[in-house]
Amino acid sequence: MNTKYKICAILLAAVPGLALAGEPVNQIRDLSAATGLTERQVQMVFGAHTAYPEYLTSYDWARRRMVQALGQRRYDDLMAGRPIQLDDGQRVAIK
Repeated sequence: MNTKYKICAILLAAVPGLALAGEPVNQIRDLSAATGLTERQVQMVFGAHTAYPEYLTSYDWARRRMVQALGQRRYDDLMAGRPIQLDDGQRVAIK
């Protein structure tokens, strides 16, 4: 196995899931539904990027899609740790 893939596999196993305020799974699911991204892509955008083997090929696309769906201001607020309100009224925040 290629060293790069071994490192990715180790990091993927070692890095815990994205911690969001409130109920983590529901908040990830809410962001996924609001942006059209998969839950894994949401975790990749807001979590530890290198834990995902597909990072090099899909992170930029997923981040652009997240900004497009949420708007630059709400995306920046989430990245800064501030809560935002989704279009359906749900409030989410990353820790």
